[in-house]
Amino acid sequence: MRRSKLIPILLCGLLILGIYGCNSPEPDPVTLPTTPASDTAEDHAEHEHDDHADHDHGDTADADSSMAKMMSGLKELSPEDHKSAMAQHMCPVSGEMLGTMGAPEKVDVNGNSVWICCDGCKDKLLAAPDKYLAKLK
Repeated sequence: MRRSKLIPILLCGLLILGIYGCNSPEPDPVTLPTTPASDTAEDHAEHEHDDHADHDHGDTADADSSMAKMMSGLKELSPEDHKSAMAQHMCPVSGEMLGTMGAPEKVDVNGNSVWICCDGCKDKLLAAPDKYLAKLK
């Protein structure tokens, strides 16, 4: 007899739970960070004072737009260079995605090919190569 009274109560509880649910908000979709986790924010702040009259670094908040810009800049490279730049993905000096400001530039640093986003990064890279090569590892 006790079970026959318990079953309707459990069914009502399940019905209420099914109708109202837990009302927790949906999780936000995963978004790409706007700045790398390393200390490149400091480097980028210094980098903003460089001469970039012919381009800007743009807003990296929109990941789809940045990816499209990156791909358009990288398609100007040879297939071999394209693969190499895609593997590196980010400029070690500014922290920007390679190709977002046009075709990236390849610089030889201590026998290593390093991709940078623009000519404005070249002097900083060559002035402190160990600092920026460490960011690529």
